[in-house]
Amino acid sequence: MKHFFPADDFKSCDGVSVPLLVIQVTEMKDGVFISFCYNHMVADGVSMWSFFDTWSKICSSGSGFNHKPLVLKGWFLEGIDYPIHIPVSETERSPPSRELSSVTITKEWIFHFSKKNILDLKAKANSEVASSGDLEVSSLQAVSAHMWRSIIRHSGVSRERETHCKIVVDLRQRVNPPLEKDCFGNMVYLTSAITTAEELLDRGLGEAALQIRKLVSSQTNETCKRFAEDWVRNVKNLKSGIGSKVGDTIVVASSPRFEVYNKDFGWGKPIAIRAGPSNSISGKLSLFQGINEGSIDIQATLWDDVIVKLLADVEFLEHVTIA
Repeated sequence: MKHFFPADDFKSCDGVSVPLLVIQVTEMKDGVFISFCYNHMVADGVSMWSFFDTWSKICSSGSGFNHKPLVLKGWFLEGIDYPIHIPVSETERSPPSRELSSVTITKEWIFHFSKKNILDLKAKANSEVASSGDLEVSSLQAVSAHMWRSIIRHSGVSRERETHCKIVVDLRQRVNPPLEKDCFGNMVYLTSAITTAEELLDRGLGEAALQIRKLVSSQTNETCKRFAEDWVRNVKNLKSGIGSKVGDTIVVASSPRFEVYNKDFGWGKPIAIRAGPSNSISGKLSLFQGINEGSIDIQATLWDDVIVKLLADVEFLEHVTIA
């Protein structure tokens, strides 16, 4: 699938000399594959799916489509010396690691959560945290917690080791004053729910989902500004490659809230969606809207042995449909 995606080896800091957006359309015997690569310094998933929606409507409706004017971000830190300089060490590409010779292969797999799967997981999680008062976990938090616990159960990490569930959080409505929900730009960042493997596995689905809920709800204007200020002082780029060598971290990216199956460029509506190879690291979970109403597809990049164990895990498969 790598050949379907253009410019997958670009880094965001390369944007001064390479395109900020690259589109590729591959014609096949029975359809087309539309793919894109964009620079995260310019846009995030909210912006790109809105852009694709507008573009597809122009293609299918012609010049008669009356689209909304572009709303730009309009949020910057005060007192920062722009442009922000990226250290040379952060622009270098690390060679592939050979440290784990017995487990160096990652594999991608699609896990499908039907509407019933999701409702069952949400009900189970909330029944386990009913004593937490009015705190209720969402469907997305329950599904993410189920993936987190299941992956860590088969990752081989010690029970005393910390495990991280990194979540991409949209900041548009969290800064003060809030931005418009569909403003164009990049207004997301990664933040982590942290616990030990022992606590994650022993305290149940509900507690794991509650940890994710509390993490997301705790992101405020102050935490957003603190994150941005810290990053400017100590610039760190996300490293592509094999990800966590010890398998103690998952990264939940994209969102099933993005409308992806209504994008018709004149060739018909999509039948499937897949994430490209860029930023593909072990432990990354790309969540997409499923083709059936109320469902979620998760494209997981995991160590090969973890995939094998998940496919044989009865507790995991109870809430997952394997294509």
